[in-house]
Amino acid sequence: MANKKVAPLTDTEIKNAKPKDKDYTLSDGNGLQLTIKPDGRKIWEIRYTIDAKPKKTTAGSYPGVSLAKARAKRLELKNKVYDGVNPIDERKKAKEVVLAKEIENQALVDGQFHLVAYGWLNSLNSAENTNKKRLSSFERDIFPSFCTYDSYHHIISSKHIKDITHPELLKVLLKKQDTAPVVVNRRFIDCKRLWRYAINHGHTEINVADRISNDAFAKHEEKHRAKITDEKILGELLRAMDDYKGEGGVIVKNVLRLISLTMLRIGNLATLKWDNIDLDKGLITIKRSDMKVKDRNLSDFVLPLSHQAVELLKETKEITGWGEWVFHGIKDNKTHVNKESGNKALKIMGFNDEEQGRKQRLHSFRGTYASLARTHHKAHGATFEALERALDHQEENKVVRAYSHMADYTEQVRELLQWWADFLDEVKSRKDI
Repeated sequence: MANKKVAPLTDTEIKNAKPKDKDYTLSDGNGLQLTIKPDGRKIWEIRYTIDAKPKKTTAGSYPGVSLAKARAKRLELKNKVYDGVNPIDERKKAKEVVLAKEIENQALVDGQFHLVAYGWLNSLNSAENTNKKRLSSFERDIFPSFCTYDSYHHIISSKHIKDITHPELLKVLLKKQDTAPVVVNRRFIDCKRLWRYAINHGHTEINVADRISNDAFAKHEEKHRAKITDEKILGELLRAMDDYKGEGGVIVKNVLRLISLTMLRIGNLATLKWDNIDLDKGLITIKRSDMKVKDRNLSDFVLPLSHQAVELLKETKEITGWGEWVFHGIKDNKTHVNKESGNKALKIMGFNDEEQGRKQRLHSFRGTYASLARTHHKAHGATFEALERALDHQEENKVVRAYSHMADYTEQVRELLQWWADFLDEVKSRKDI
């Protein structure tokens, strides 16, 4: 039986077609039909057969796609089918190509050096001040060689990290070596870590920093921090600290006095909170995550206090005990004291002459303690471990550290620091030396 001939559609017929409760179709013949939806939408569909299987694809909606355009699409599709091309498969492949290109383009964006560097910097667990210095150094010393900036010095884009070669990176680092030989070694290590991060996140496959050998940079003889070890000068310093009446008043004075008794790193002392202190037990406890050595296998840092340190903290609590910080800011009492306030006071007091052995900074008290405690070892008899634990110096060998970190030296350190506080009092009293 012959197929019934279908009369071609007209624009008037299409315009007058009203929606019904269910889908229905109007045929134009040769596989083209218009489906009218209950919500009033009119969708063009083209039916065809390929590999002996019936198929159907959409060709847009009316009136966006007119009757004439729909017929043109039918003709185009039928020609492809005649040539053995499945239009649906062709469309899928085209979408896959577009998607792959979008993924490739996004990878090019995500892999830009400055974006990868910021991602790595944000992933670090270092102390806030350390991270700020590292970020500043990258933005000042390394970014300009790989980034493009606008007129306001905002980064527009940067070279993809996979396209940076080790000679390019070496050139940047050697340029920094000319002005800061100590810093360049830190940035070299940072770059190795940055490229490892980039590899782990799929931005590159090669760590170009590893291709640079350590002997590419001049050896730098590290200079030890200046510190006062002459007991006569130390006595002058301690008396000057007790008499300090400069900027910051009793806050800065007690910062100086407490750091001489505890040898805390300035970052830990400046951010010391009353919650860290148990005056009844005479202990300062600082979370391991806030210490320089952040090994999660290590316990929190516990520092026993001498009688002098406890009395000093009680005196300080009468002034700042209402707040969060042991030493609040000089101009803003809602934040902690500036880390440089104590160093500024030491300079003003005249302890800034390294040639005469009279230069002292807050960090120098750690060196003063380490040197004099070893000089007077017979007087206190403390073990090497106790001397080191007072400074939170940990065993460098991770295997040894894994077995020794649970040892409790608290009471040994308490006796040692009580000797140290008494020793400082005795040195301070020698005005006739």
